[in-house]
Amino acid sequence: MNNKKQDLKNIELIAIDIDGTLLDSKLQVSQKTKDKIRELVDRGVYVTLVSGRTFKATEFIRQRLEVDIPIVAYNGGKVVYSEDEEAFSAKIPLTEAIKIIKYGEERNLYVKVYIDDVLYTKEPDEKSLAFSVSNNIDYKVVGKLSENIHEDVNMIVAYYNEDIHGVIDKKLKDIKVTITTSVSNSIDVIPEGISKDKGLKMIAEHLNVRRDNILAIGNSLNDLDMLRYAGIGIAMKNSDISLLKKWKNISQYTNDEEGVYRIIKDI
Repeated sequence: MNNKKQDLKNIELIAIDIDGTLLDSKLQVSQKTKDKIRELVDRGVYVTLVSGRTFKATEFIRQRLEVDIPIVAYNGGKVVYSEDEEAFSAKIPLTEAIKIIKYGEERNLYVKVYIDDVLYTKEPDEKSLAFSVSNNIDYKVVGKLSENIHEDVNMIVAYYNEDIHGVIDKKLKDIKVTITTSVSNSIDVIPEGISKDKGLKMIAEHLNVRRDNILAIGNSLNDLDMLRYAGIGIAMKNSDISLLKKWKNISQYTNDEEGVYRIIKDI
């Protein structure tokens, strides 16, 4: 990690990605990490979860931390200041969502559609069922998605048969959406103009925190703008290749080595 310990002394807000960052490979948060986050919140340091997960799945992690902290979900598509205060929500218009869905169907991609914290899939499969259980969200099988999705969409995730490492198909460039990626073989499709950094900016402005006093921690390409926005941005050692090519401030530790705790323990 390039930042010295004293660089963290002025941090007032910590933005933490969830999967591959806060959670280890068994989807757990270490007790030391939970204790440290609660200590920071008790001392008046703000902490926020900034995730590509649905709101309900992100809220599930917030409950495990046992703190009432802001949430940025759907890669910035939903911002919640506290348990009782939603600040912002955006969706992909149905017309644009159908274009993405048909693109996936034409290429025989595995496509997941999220609407209001419900996961929609074409057919039943163990992967989607396990994912819905682990993320504490509902799961519906509706058949051909392009014919059975009839409302605006929070997010679409499409999985390729090979790693794409953040390289977006040119055939998608004219669709009015934002496309990012959280794992090497997929794309996350969210509303046009939405990103994690914009969600984080809303949180910072609400809390009256300058960006110089923000620490952001992530591991995927969808975290890049957030890392750039923060005064200090640190990528996990286990970060995706697509992020490591673009970001050089890297932790010495992975998410399986309590990487988040090791970054924040001296704040």
